Amino acid sequence: MSQDDRFQEVDRIMDEIREALSWTEERREVNELQALQLLLDLTRKIHSQHDTHTLISLILDSAIAFADADRAFIMLFDENEQLRFKMGRNRQRQFLSQEQFTPSVGVIERTLERGRTILVPDALADMELNKRQSVQQLNLRTVMCAPLTIKKAHIGLLYVDCQHSLGSYSAAHLNVIASLADQAAVAIKNAQKFETRS
Repeated sequence: MSQDDRFQEVDRIMDEIREALSWTEERREVNELQALQLLLDLTRKIHSQHDTHTLISLILDSAIAFADADRAFIMLFDENEQLRFKMGRNRQRQFLSQEQFTPSVGVIERTLERGRTILVPDALADMELNKRQSVQQLNLRTVMCAPLTIKKAHIGLLYVDCQHSLGSYSAAHLNVIASLADQAAVAIKNAQKFETRS
């Protein structure tokens, strides 16, 4: 399977996960189970990739497809425990430079402070975030941020945002983005080890 085919397959899986989570309330448990089963399929694809650059592209495109987002970024902690920009992508699958990395600092701070996945369905309606310059200037609405965690240690963050509101969401949305981040953390570490050995 070519790289483009792999990315298209990821988009398809994440679209199906999002659709499963947007179905009617009466079938929520069934739908959430189906979404998590699709996530397992995506996880297998992530762990089969050992090139770090391609892997992170795949993770970012997966997050964008799931959230119907505009942008996604990966940040990793360096040896001094400082968060550093690693890679960014937009919904057109174009790479974004570090200069284009203009996230909601408030959401990142909230994620680090709480040590768990944060989902803000409408940042402009959030009493704390709507005063932030980044939210106002970028007109940010939905923002998701999840720690990349291995054995309770954070190695970085997965950050996703868009200029439209996600609207309603459930715990399953948080579970999907948190699970994607957890699997991404392990896959990134494994890919880095694989490249070091090669």
